[in-house]
Amino acid sequence: MINKKIHILGICGTFMGGLALLARESGYEVSGCDENIYPPMSDHLREQGIQIKLGYAVEDLPEADVYLIGNALSRGNEAVEYLLSKRVNMLSGPEWLYSSILKNKKVIAVSGTHGKTSTTAMIAWIFEYLGKNVGYLIAGKPNNFEASSRLGSDEIFVIEADEYDTAFFDKRAKFIHYHPDVLVLNNIEFDHADIYSDLSQILKQFHHLVRTMKEEASIIFPETDVNIKTLLELGCWSRKIGFSGNKDSTNYYKALTEDFSSSQIVSGETVSTLNWSMLGEHNAMNAMSAILACKNFGTKVEDALKALESFLGVARRQELILETDEVILMDDFAHHPTAIKTTLKGLRNKYKSSRIIALIEMRSNTMKSGFHDDVLHSATEDADVVYWKSNNSDQLDLLKVNAPAKTKIISSIEETVEDVMGSLQPNDLLITMSNGSFDGLPASLFKALKGND
Repeated sequence: MINKKIHILGICGTFMGGLALLARESGYEVSGCDENIYPPMSDHLREQGIQIKLGYAVEDLPEADVYLIGNALSRGNEAVEYLLSKRVNMLSGPEWLYSSILKNKKVIAVSGTHGKTSTTAMIAWIFEYLGKNVGYLIAGKPNNFEASSRLGSDEIFVIEADEYDTAFFDKRAKFIHYHPDVLVLNNIEFDHADIYSDLSQILKQFHHLVRTMKEEASIIFPETDVNIKTLLELGCWSRKIGFSGNKDSTNYYKALTEDFSSSQIVSGETVSTLNWSMLGEHNAMNAMSAILACKNFGTKVEDALKALESFLGVARRQELILETDEVILMDDFAHHPTAIKTTLKGLRNKYKSSRIIALIEMRSNTMKSGFHDDVLHSATEDADVVYWKSNNSDQLDLLKVNAPAKTKIISSIEETVEDVMGSLQPNDLLITMSNGSFDGLPASLFKALKGND
């Protein structure tokens, strides 16, 4: 091993925290720093003996053989400027990950605007259920595993591959570094408005990824996604494996229940049934991607489906926080209108008699930009009441005009909890939706509901 000591700047992010665990498991001495130190990642890293410092003060930087720089850091950061001046060995997380781990693995990379975390967790669980100790890196907490990443003893490594930029000195998408043997393209929509100005720029990054793949590699994708169709028409040199909800496809799924908790799965000559705890067509599509990815490595469809029956999902993906005879409370990561729409539709199909109350924080850069304002109303059509949190008053005014009867504005967490509790009806389903902490709203609602129990 050339590098013995690694220091990670931005260590508490889900990706960089996962790297820290992989480096520690590989035998490196690992430390890190971050301006936002918060559980569960901070607790988990400390349990693994990884020391974390708050902030980026130069005096707190230890001597290290290599410094890994998270993409949240930029020029002007005190530590970044110091390390540049010292000409130290400074790498991005994805670059280090490939050269130290992925280069010698069979890589399954899961990409797309939605469903990456869930699909990556599904693939890892299928292999685990079948006795394979595969490596994985998941940008979330998979409920079937103790940790969000693992080196693994098997030749297969499953990684969540997002299109966000790599580092301040490498503006390519992170996934360009992974060189997958199997690429899952779940879907492609416009996102990350802070770094991409339009969909064409995102498609360009995805095509860079496709161009890195060898001829023997496989690309798994939904045949109905028009943006993926456009992407592949730009040029594709690897094997294409498509699926759809249409029985004319070689690989397809068909709902046996309205909420997709039971689906028929067809792949070639194999016809099987998936019965599981996940809801919605989007999860059926994630399952198809996972099944076909594992099939590339000799897994039988029937065995993959058996594994998925015991799949427990990922924290903050339709996560059940509280369920009583009177009320259900869920927490979800939804950060995009499509994700919001599919999640609420799945819940509506299962909980037909419930009043659905959605509490949504527009926190992602794309949501805050106003790019999706015109579709926010239709994205929440399956909710009966919608509470919105945004710092954009024009955005909130538009929402109130489009659906005045069911739109409420979140001015403070305390007032919102009080309003929800004051209007609660038997059989209500509450779901908080944010890709951040939502200022502690899920925990505050849980406390209030438990006190009211």
